[in-house]
Amino acid sequence: MNKLLRIYLSGLLISFLGSLPLGTLNITAFQIAVFQDVGNALWFALAVVLVELLVVRITLKWSGMIDLRNRVFFYTLPLAALILLYLSVTSFMSIGEERELGMSLNLIPMIKSSFVLGLLLSILNPMHFPFWISWNSILTAKKTLDKTRGMYSFYLLGIGLGSLAGFLLFILAGKFIFQNLQQYNYVIAVIMGCLYLGFALYMLFALYKNHLKLTTS
Repeated sequence: MNKLLRIYLSGLLISFLGSLPLGTLNITAFQIAVFQDVGNALWFALAVVLVELLVVRITLKWSGMIDLRNRVFFYTLPLAALILLYLSVTSFMSIGEERELGMSLNLIPMIKSSFVLGLLLSILNPMHFPFWISWNSILTAKKTLDKTRGMYSFYLLGIGLGSLAGFLLFILAGKFIFQNLQQYNYVIAVIMGCLYLGFALYMLFALYKNHLKLTTS
């Protein structure tokens, strides 16, 4: 198989499968599709993928200089946890509220654009760097990824399309499976609140384990 096609398919498969487990980003895209429309959800997904591609490019060039325990992550983790706690609280507070299709979600009231929201949540996602540093290392060790001309471009193209395809599954599920909004409003609010809370607690645990525990021991 042509090496460029092989790295393209590798990036496509890794990013697609990596976007399927429930996470902050895909459930937010799902929620936007449920309460607003597919267009806003796609703008959100596009913003997330753009940040992800930037992260992959950074890891390809400067992975040896990235310390996953440095102060960037020390400040990013609590900020991300606070935002997720806020999203969790607002989800629980919305239980029982009457909502109509197309209404504003107001996940973060000062952010009106789903694209900007996608940029913010993706930038604060602490999993991008370790995930892609690990896969870059694996692909390099297998000689699937190298610095051959065009290699990085095909790799990034595959990653972008794979991530968008994964998000599209959540967006379509939110749009077409949950058409009877009022019937599922309570369930959606509870699930979203629990998921956001779980991710926030995980980040606080990661902060303690990787940063605070080291400084106090």
